[in-house]
Amino acid sequence: MNKEVIISVTGTQLNEYGEVDSQELITTGSYYLKNGAYFIIYSESEVTGMSGTTTFLKAEPDRVTLNRTGTSRQKQVFESGQRRRANYITPFGVMYVAVTPSIVEVNLTDAGGSINLEYVLEVENEKISANKLSLTVREA
Repeated sequence: MNKEVIISVTGTQLNEYGEVDSQELITTGSYYLKNGAYFIIYSESEVTGMSGTTTFLKAEPDRVTLNRTGTSRQKQVFESGQRRRANYITPFGVMYVAVTPSIVEVNLTDAGGSINLEYVLEVENEKISANKLSLTVREA
């Protein structure tokens, strides 16, 4: 199974001042199952500020691994209750980030589905925001 799909990504950030920022990206990409995990691949755009970057998601029942390559590079693992650090390499330099997810929901089938993440984001060991990320996949 290797399908072309429509991917909708909605991200919401709540900073320490109570300000909310939301972004939505709708794009096409690839979707397939390998060794019991679903893989979602898509290109970032100007909307996300990461044009020239490809995002690979590996979705397992209790874990989501994000891997970005291109102009920005990052490998980040999301597991409920597990604080995970990573380097986020951008054209402007390297940032050390950490995520601590409270919710990691993977509801995917061969026909598509959704991933929902809620997590605290830290940059350089300082809490930046509480985030929600919702991704849906459907056949093109």
